[in-house]
Amino acid sequence: MAGPGTGDPEVGGHWAWSELKQPALPDPAGGQARTPVDHFTFTRMAAAGVKPAPEADPRALLRRVHLDLTGLPPTPEEVEKFLRDPGDEAYARVVDDLLSRPQYGERWGRHWLDVVRYAETKGYERDEYKKFVWRYRDYVIESFNRDKPYDQFILEQLAGDELDNVTLETQLGTTFLALGTFDTIAADREVAVYDTLDDIVATTSMAFLGQTLQCARCHDHKFEPFSQKDYYRVLAAFEPLNVTSKERQLGTEEDRKRHREAEEAYRRETLEPRRKAEEQFWLPILKRWSQEGLPEGRKAKLNEKQLALTIEAIPLAPDKRSKEQRNMLEKERNRVRSAVREVATEEERSKIAEHEQGLKTVEKDRPQPMMGWVYPGNARPKPTQLRIRGDVHQKGEEIPFGVPVVLEGGGLPEPRPTGQSSGRRRALAEWITGSQAPLAARVMANRVWQYHFGRGLVADGNNLGTEGGEPTHPALLDWLADSLMQGGWKLKPLHRQIVLSSTYRLSATHPEPGKDPENALYSRWPLHRLEAEAIRDSVLAASGRLNLAMKGPPIYPPFADKVVGASSGADWKNSTEEEASRRSVYVFAKRAIPLPELAVLDNPDSSCSCAKRAVSTTAVQSLLMMNGRFINEQTVHLANRIRETEGEDARIRAAFDLILCRPPTTREVEQARAFLVKAAREQKIDPLASLALVLFNTNEFSYR
Repeated sequence: MAGPGTGDPEVGGHWAWSELKQPALPDPAGGQARTPVDHFTFTRMAAAGVKPAPEADPRALLRRVHLDLTGLPPTPEEVEKFLRDPGDEAYARVVDDLLSRPQYGERWGRHWLDVVRYAETKGYERDEYKKFVWRYRDYVIESFNRDKPYDQFILEQLAGDELDNVTLETQLGTTFLALGTFDTIAADREVAVYDTLDDIVATTSMAFLGQTLQCARCHDHKFEPFSQKDYYRVLAAFEPLNVTSKERQLGTEEDRKRHREAEEAYRRETLEPRRKAEEQFWLPILKRWSQEGLPEGRKAKLNEKQLALTIEAIPLAPDKRSKEQRNMLEKERNRVRSAVREVATEEERSKIAEHEQGLKTVEKDRPQPMMGWVYPGNARPKPTQLRIRGDVHQKGEEIPFGVPVVLEGGGLPEPRPTGQSSGRRRALAEWITGSQAPLAARVMANRVWQYHFGRGLVADGNNLGTEGGEPTHPALLDWLADSLMQGGWKLKPLHRQIVLSSTYRLSATHPEPGKDPENALYSRWPLHRLEAEAIRDSVLAASGRLNLAMKGPPIYPPFADKVVGASSGADWKNSTEEEASRRSVYVFAKRAIPLPELAVLDNPDSSCSCAKRAVSTTAVQSLLMMNGRFINEQTVHLANRIRETEGEDARIRAAFDLILCRPPTTREVEQARAFLVKAAREQKIDPLASLALVLFNTNEFSYR
């Protein structure tokens, strides 16, 4: 076999690059096979003389699959319903229901955002905001919920602006290319540009192909059969991008027409009636001010002319108002609102707040802007040149667009330029989903398995190269990959095969753990900690404060003033408590100052692709979960929620049901009673809130 870096096609025999053939199902000796997954796992166990663990308790299984597919725990009502009929058919109905919920896309879309290094800022010292990047987050969530074929998902992200049928959605998909960091104050602008292009090559090769092509930027790859020329062949697909561009308008003319019509309908049917009702409430207050003067101690926030203009404008239809009058009730509306509040009575102020809340509510119905943060292409790109030792200023020979020699196999389509782009990215995407489809399918199948079981069949989901190691269950991985392709590249059927399997349903406790000490055979459920977002969202769900509103601009949960006041925190706004209680996938993804309750619990570094999150155990995590503002606010909400239940024991059970999805044992009830008595005696904090805090800090809550 040829050595690394030679680009010799003889190395093409590597298992991950080989032709994909559906493996025959082995006899599943040693366990009850419910799906093909079990044929492979149980056969391996039997060969090693290991029996599978017993099946998990129905409560544990239900919590497991809810958290797995939606990132949220089941409600007590859902638990009780399942316990009345925990059979296979009922469990299959639960799985189908979870896969159909919009929360599935939020959960599994978040996994993908890890892979593509999602953030909404540029990183580096200034960490400037990238407007409308959140629209890519919504695109990903919607794609997962619609079960968009994965090959189409790849095409849209790499070349959504080069397809035959370009739409607003496919253009938003290309935000994938613009998610990386960019040094806006770099001393050498050209270096900053090529570092960004290098990030695109790296993320593309790792996310879709599971290869570390970026290691060949400066020299031939030391471990893989990729030459430096291979790197620049792929770079040529992305070099035409204008990576210094800003947000811009997207969509076809038809998209823009529909948007204008939707905006007009929203303004006419929703916004104007609400505003008119608010203005009619203002009118007698403003007239009283005009006739009687300001109440004592109040401050005038409009001068006499502005006051008169506003009073004259309110009775008129919007299209009958003068330019000055429109200015007062449109551009200066917040100023008028503040002036009205200043002179209103306490009772009137309460009504004003109701009108404001109503306007905020309908604001969510406003059509999303036709804007996105994407990099435009170039129909006539300059020739790509090899950079000697990776130095952008040392130009070598011209390198034509292409793909790594060892992987090409003659299957790279000819680029089809468009009026705005070179067509190279589409050719690359069609190659990934065409001749390299087996590799792309193996990569994605491995990711799906990893997110279900906590570890992949291949350890590093971003490295299926020759140095990435062999899969623990190669035939199973090939079966999963083939099943993905044969199923039209849809992920939901693959999830279903996995979570309905007996392997997935095993207990985390095995009577003979010593026979499979590392659980390499999946003889028991691999216990693993929930991700930061699932922990935060589960706390909100238990407290009853979770806001399930989807999509739209990011939310800004409370943050320490001293942090937000720093220059890098200038983008952090203030959300209402209701808005801040939305799911964590919608939290503003700022690279410089991630939300503490996410960062401390191992939220990934968004400067590069994250195939698998690190899991650490630190004292800071305990301090945050015991003393943090968020957790203590939610325990109070939960205490108020369960206080409506009559009887101390019933309240204890309610706390366990909501937080741990199970009733307490007799001993736990006794311990909880004693704890409540002690907490009440100390009178420092609500005893029920204290009990909730204890339960939120158990391992059982944070692990599935």
